[in-house]
Amino acid sequence: MRKALGLIAALLVFGAAAVGWCAQTVYAAHDQVRFIQTILSGDPAVADGLSVQTHATYGNRLFWDSTTKLQDGAPQTQTEYHFFNTEQEQPYDQSYQGVEIYSAVQSSGSNFRDTPKYRQTGLERVYQELYDSAATDKEIEKTIMVADYCEYYPLEGFVSLEGINHDFGIWTYGPSQNDSLAMWNKLQEFFRIPVLPTERITISLTKNRDGSLATGSSGNDEEDQFYLDTQSVVTPKTCYFTFNNHTLKGNTVDTSLIPGGYGIYALDYTAGVVKALKGGGTEVTENGCLHLDSLRMVFPIDPTEEFLQLSQWEDDGTLLLYTRRKNDYFLTIIAMDTMQQIQRLRIQSTQADDGAWYNLLESDDFIVTVIDQTATVLLPNGDGTFRIDMQTPNTLNLEYLPWRMDSKAVAYHNGKLAVAYENIDQTTGFRYAPCFDAVIFDNTGLVFLAQYQSSLRNVLTDSYNSNEIVQLVNQNPIEVTWK
Repeated sequence: MRKALGLIAALLVFGAAAVGWCAQTVYAAHDQVRFIQTILSGDPAVADGLSVQTHATYGNRLFWDSTTKLQDGAPQTQTEYHFFNTEQEQPYDQSYQGVEIYSAVQSSGSNFRDTPKYRQTGLERVYQELYDSAATDKEIEKTIMVADYCEYYPLEGFVSLEGINHDFGIWTYGPSQNDSLAMWNKLQEFFRIPVLPTERITISLTKNRDGSLATGSSGNDEEDQFYLDTQSVVTPKTCYFTFNNHTLKGNTVDTSLIPGGYGIYALDYTAGVVKALKGGGTEVTENGCLHLDSLRMVFPIDPTEEFLQLSQWEDDGTLLLYTRRKNDYFLTIIAMDTMQQIQRLRIQSTQADDGAWYNLLESDDFIVTVIDQTATVLLPNGDGTFRIDMQTPNTLNLEYLPWRMDSKAVAYHNGKLAVAYENIDQTTGFRYAPCFDAVIFDNTGLVFLAQYQSSLRNVLTDSYNSNEIVQLVNQNPIEVTWK
């Protein structure tokens, strides 16, 4: 290869006009990316049979798709190189967030002068009281008990489904927002959660000379607080969602007024027509429809358990509900056609504090949980249930795992879990090269860790342009497979 370093330098010097010439010069069978292996821990023989695919690009016009086989203690890489005269669009997966609801104590009331009465929550009175007593250009503040001004938690959020996009935030009102207003009213009526009697917030307000206002609020760490936050699973006709019912100090809020109680809720809808746009994003060409009267609780959750995550298994037929009771972590499998429990599996116990839930990956044919310092692999039994197939000791160094694992960059085979992730300079955040780390675990813990440095190199400055460096693509940048 007339090296990638020379290629990049030429691109930077001669610009777009030189790209074609450079590409024709280097587009040959010997244009191969090399990876230098640095073993940090373990026996490289453990990695025999593992392949890591990296997909790198320069300005979305030059692409290097490299497959590195870890065999006989050394990496062996083959690269497919592609050049395009014009910038290529990277693949874009369209997804919808479903029903997103938040408690709006911090923002409610701040638009007190313009909020119509039918959207007021009670906290507007605090701001009005402050405004009436405020001196011009002087900040005034007041600490209140939230329950003195509103009985239930005010809600805000949005609905994002195919052909449906409703924002029912505190600031959303008016004749053009009828659908969003109906959604807000329905959710506010359905999810009546009494405000904690001890929750306090501090409201601040500055009355400017020109009539404008600066407002704000902040919670009080000395007392308990509740922040409602939802997670959704979106299917073609129904959105399933639930929320955390625990306060910051681990207490449970009162969910007894919710029809059916605390659990997983369902909202049916008719999808609209959506057109994909060039460069990403979508355009709604025909609006869909929410069926608000269908809102219901479909699966109960023990209110004493802490909700962690809700997802859908790859077979499209089951929901996966992750919860914690004290220091025990559970996976509950729910059949979506009947909304009945298929299995309740205890994943593990831990003596760690509440921050122990670290990571979760659901691949096509296995699940990985990282709880405290333990990695567990769950395999499906073929009947809707799962079993624990591998579990490490509680001794993992989480420094060797990415904060969020990519399903394409994790592979499991014969009791060995392999993870690959991009190696970025932790001090500067610079991508000096599209490099990666590979780590392998089994039931004894860490058995292999190595870094792989690419022959594609970047020279970076404080003002570098991300289009002027070689970097991994956004969609599936790294893939891992066992043979």
